[in-house]
Amino acid sequence: MATKIAFVITKLDLGGAQKSVLYTARHISDNFEPFLLCGQGGTLEKYAKDHIKNLHIIPSLIRQINPVKDFLAFKELAKKLKEINPQIVHTNCPKAGILGRIAAKLFTKAKVVHTTHGFVFYEGQNIFKKYFYILIERFAALFADYMIFVSNRDLQTALKYKITTSEKARLIRAGVTPKTKESLRFNKTKLFEELGIKEGTKIILQTANLKPEKNPLESIRIANLVCKKIPNTVFLYTGAGPLKTKSENLIKEFELENNFKLIGEREDIPHLLSIADVFILTSIREGLPMALLEALFMKIPAVCYNVGGIYEVLKDGENGFLIPFNCTQKAAESIINILQGNFAFKEQSLAIMRDFDIKDMLLKQQELYTLIGDKNSLFTNI
Repeated sequence: MATKIAFVITKLDLGGAQKSVLYTARHISDNFEPFLLCGQGGTLEKYAKDHIKNLHIIPSLIRQINPVKDFLAFKELAKKLKEINPQIVHTNCPKAGILGRIAAKLFTKAKVVHTTHGFVFYEGQNIFKKYFYILIERFAALFADYMIFVSNRDLQTALKYKITTSEKARLIRAGVTPKTKESLRFNKTKLFEELGIKEGTKIILQTANLKPEKNPLESIRIANLVCKKIPNTVFLYTGAGPLKTKSENLIKEFELENNFKLIGEREDIPHLLSIADVFILTSIREGLPMALLEALFMKIPAVCYNVGGIYEVLKDGENGFLIPFNCTQKAAESIINILQGNFAFKEQSLAIMRDFDIKDMLLKQQELYTLIGDKNSLFTNI
């Protein structure tokens, strides 16, 4: 009989964590029976309904802190997990990670795995807020048997702040399906027309939500400097979120209406990447962004702030530029250098990418599930 695994994630927004979970749940070996528990809504919900057989929507499971809804979500998670009676529960993301881990430990006999896709706390944050989040992480970690980290930096951070132990910690890098520009087949002219951009325009792409942790206003400040030097440049920013109005206002303030386009959530990211000259990220915090991996596989130079696990794949001067956080001027200068032809993507940097294939990610996760099963006799006592 297949081992039941319940995957828990807060919401199926268009993001790296969600894509990883959906890939695992859909492609996992027949030795395992996957179940997916998640909040309502999100761009990827339709995909989940089409491809995940055992999908359970929990409407009260939302990203924002709401004591009433959080209590209802915890009760519903506990109820569903008791009904499923899984041997393994694998949680993801902060809200679902906390509620899911506690519910699994209190109401099932399952072994619990949690993946950290980047911490909520970060260097430079208000010290009281930072240590409040660290204490929450330590508390939640008590309810996990194993913790997966998508970047080595996050793993070392967890050990440094005593969130987990080396015995419980596992490094399983986020992965993507490698694509090249040459392998894509689509109508580029039609895409340019849809975006309202003339072919030949220099394009800078950022794929991130319009949320504070993604720092979209910084992208606009960088664009203001770049476009003064190279007017024939358009910044494309995918995603949605609470900072949309502020972003629109700053675009108007800098008179960048023709140079900075908020194009919403997209499902054609590989196509957008293939027409981009530079990929950028201005995030305050990250785990290991999958969009960056996709860009580097396509040999698109990246300019990113040095947060989270970005430094593990972005090598300064080889496949782009790694910028100290919030150095707006330096980020803009790096983009200008690339656009002016003063940078060449070094082919040898692609060797780094061998560890970031999504098939390898799935294989390592299955190896961990099997280890858990063997250690705890999950396969013989079902």
